[in-house]
Amino acid sequence: MLTEFAGNLAHHLEFGHALEIVAKTVDSASKFHISLVTEKTVINPNADVGLRFSIYFRDHCIVRNSRINSEWGEEEIKDNQNALSNPIRPGEFFMVYILACEEKFHISINSRPFCTYRYRVPLELLRALEIKDQIQVIKQIDHRTVFPNPWPAIHASDYFKAFSNDVPILFCPGHVIVITARCFGNKKGQFIIKFMDSDTKREELHFSVRFDQQTVVRNSLNKNFEFGPEERHGGFPFIFNQQFKLAIAFTDKEFLTALDGCNFCSYAYRTPNILQNLVGFKITCINGLRMHVTGVDHVKLIDALCTGFEKYSRVDYECA
Repeated sequence: MLTEFAGNLAHHLEFGHALEIVAKTVDSASKFHISLVTEKTVINPNADVGLRFSIYFRDHCIVRNSRINSEWGEEEIKDNQNALSNPIRPGEFFMVYILACEEKFHISINSRPFCTYRYRVPLELLRALEIKDQIQVIKQIDHRTVFPNPWPAIHASDYFKAFSNDVPILFCPGHVIVITARCFGNKKGQFIIKFMDSDTKREELHFSVRFDQQTVVRNSLNKNFEFGPEERHGGFPFIFNQQFKLAIAFTDKEFLTALDGCNFCSYAYRTPNILQNLVGFKITCINGLRMHVTGVDHVKLIDALCTGFEKYSRVDYECA
């Protein structure tokens, strides 16, 4: 089963930022592409591409290029720092790490330096990430700062997580995250979206979607790492094996959620100044449920109350 990914970054790329991507191709893959773009191509097919990192298995090579004003530039294939022309193998998990330095990207594969790529598009214009073609699983799209201060802390890749999305900025009121995904596998399974404290890894929001119970449980861990009272109101709007768009908005006092254009529930923060400690979210699947996350869009609203944020979760609305 194929999947892909397209999403707006929480913050445009700049010096000291790093992207860590963990995914796996199908066994018979012939190619796939990772692209850093000025705008998602579903919105603007002619958007400039600051870096397209193209893996061609049959040709045993990785090609780097950029597209500016609808024209592709000169391809870069050689000058790899790694002895292998393509260390990625079809059907196996791989990790691509892209570090933005002063004049060029430094790219490593599976924790080994691979190549550099000099900027052809200004970093500050690169605001979206796309992964396409013959990808089976995407588990990690983490965006961090490395310089001047690491944020959030880098942890070993956890292949047991269904998905990870760290961000390089502090959340603030008006921030909206839109997750596009589909569940499959065991229709009696569950998935959990977790927003955790950066220091203690304590779950500040435990958003548990339980197909077996037809309910969505919201909860938090206290300072003793014990769950408090559950919140279950709001019904069960999720449909198994059907794509959904879930918007999670941050206000001064609470999380707001909307699904497929309709308001779902609110959840009051249980820890003071919670937004100063969140680093992104993780998704865990249990009881045989599987998930493909095909998009994570970060939207910043001027309105701290996030009025009208529900529209970003509409299936027919594409976040710019």
